[in-house]
Amino acid sequence: MADSFAGIAATPYSWPFDGRWSAADSALLILGFQNGTIAALGAEPEAAVAARLIACAQEAGLPVIASRRGRSEALSPVAARRAVLGDPVFAPGTPEWQLSDTLGLQADASIFDHPGDNAFYSTRLDAWLRRRGIRNLVLAGVPTEGLLHATQRAANDMGFECIAVSDACKGTTDARHAGQLRITVFGNGLFGTVARSDQLFSSPRAPIPT
Repeated sequence: MADSFAGIAATPYSWPFDGRWSAADSALLILGFQNGTIAALGAEPEAAVAARLIACAQEAGLPVIASRRGRSEALSPVAARRAVLGDPVFAPGTPEWQLSDTLGLQADASIFDHPGDNAFYSTRLDAWLRRRGIRNLVLAGVPTEGLLHATQRAANDMGFECIAVSDACKGTTDARHAGQLRITVFGNGLFGTVARSDQLFSSPRAPIPT
């Protein structure tokens, strides 16, 4: 048996589109909440919201997946471009590259490392989700116009039903953050839906067969 949740009053449509999500077919993606990125963006409030989402997801039995961006010592074109835009990408193994301890991730949390903005690129994240029957994704991440949007856009193209948590992501500027969320919901949810954290994990539960 798994917990079933009511639909979320997201923008631009109630998420998920078919009104059904549960701990058996949904997962929380925590993207790029690394020490250096949080510090560079001043994203401590957003990291705190992400930590609350993680706690709620763990209590509800949803899988929690985290991602880390990293670069080699030879700065890649992607990393160089991100740095110019105010979003530095850190070398693996450095303190800045590590996921923040404030997230409260469990020791056995699933973590995927990737070189660019899309957490699906050059990783086995898609296979991991498919193997577990995951079809709905709740996303939180920084920056909004980089890692969060690139991953949500890719997931949407691959058939996952996506919702971005607006107060658990932050852009390199407020304008970029707002603009990227507008792009996400453009055309009746071109790349998925958007909602605030207080709209999540508060739905009535009922056992359903799995």
